[in-house]
Amino acid sequence: MRSLGHLFANNRTWAAEMTREDPDFFRRLSDQQSPQYLWIGCSDSRVPANQIVGLLPGEMFVHRNVANVVVHTDLNCLSTIQFAVDVLRVGHIIVCGHYGCGGVLAALRNDKLGLIDNWLCHVQDVRWKHQALLKALLTEAEPAQPTV
Repeated sequence: MRSLGHLFANNRTWAAEMTREDPDFFRRLSDQQSPQYLWIGCSDSRVPANQIVGLLPGEMFVHRNVANVVVHTDLNCLSTIQFAVDVLRVGHIIVCGHYGCGGVLAALRNDKLGLIDNWLCHVQDVRWKHQALLKALLTEAEPAQPTV
């Protein structure tokens, strides 16, 4: 197994680069957190929330989970939303999915993956509730295919 030393080295390099570009970056970042956006997205490692919308650290509050699910029983997500709205005063909440989401595809295919099946049942519930609409969509377009 590879050690984590390269991650610490990468962090030092990144911090030095940020400081070289903007000597006050970390001081400003530590002074306050006032993002305008809450991003609720998939925990997929290929979808870096800040980077894909061109924002720096501190400019977007982020909550991630498999298949970007927002459900009324998830106290972690609900607490994040409440904190973002009531404390940080974000102006926008973005729930963002992505092409080829393995969680969504697994739910739609009814794959059995273990503990995650309990989480993906929320996606399956939506699928069952709106089955007629989804069926109509699939007749008009290609079925979802995994992409990167």
